[in-house]
Amino acid sequence: MLHVDFYYDFISPYSYLAATQVPDFGARNDVEIHWRPVLLPQLMQLAGNQSPATVRKKGLYLLRDLARWAELLGIPFKMQSPPFFDARPALCAAQALADDARASFSQAVFAALWSGSMAPDHAGWVAEILATSGLPVAWAHPADPDRCMSELYATTDTAHRAGAFGVPTFVLHGAGKPQLFWGVDRLDFLQRAIAAARP
Repeated sequence: MLHVDFYYDFISPYSYLAATQVPDFGARNDVEIHWRPVLLPQLMQLAGNQSPATVRKKGLYLLRDLARWAELLGIPFKMQSPPFFDARPALCAAQALADDARASFSQAVFAALWSGSMAPDHAGWVAEILATSGLPVAWAHPADPDRCMSELYATTDTAHRAGAFGVPTFVLHGAGKPQLFWGVDRLDFLQRAIAAARP
């Protein structure tokens, strides 16, 4: 059966852009999307990749690029300041959830962080997002945080072994050898691969 693993990290604004498109993409293409949170810094380290922010001109360009994408998709966007923050509390909480709950949680966190309505600068920011979104606040407090983090590291390693070097990354399964697509701008290619895999 065809399905897509969607690897993401809440610190990635491009993952936010992709996350706004994933539900409709799955419905239009009749394909199951598995939301897979990962630790982006660890993934980049495993892959020998570096943050675009290490190259000043590239960092400045990406700010303009993100604004263009947000306008094209018709979604709100505001860059976090500072742009890097500790997303592990939200990633751990997402990892502890299953299927539809994880997708709903992740969409709410992405929307709050990158629309400018939430700054992750205090201990209760994940619970605050859930309360504002009408989702169970208990989701912010996994029963076994150590297990969640262990599973996050394992999922990050799985993404690396699949060929991922950043996020958002999509891996199509069920059509022979798994196929990897990186970036919100590769959803068209993913859609073509899904169509080609069907009789």
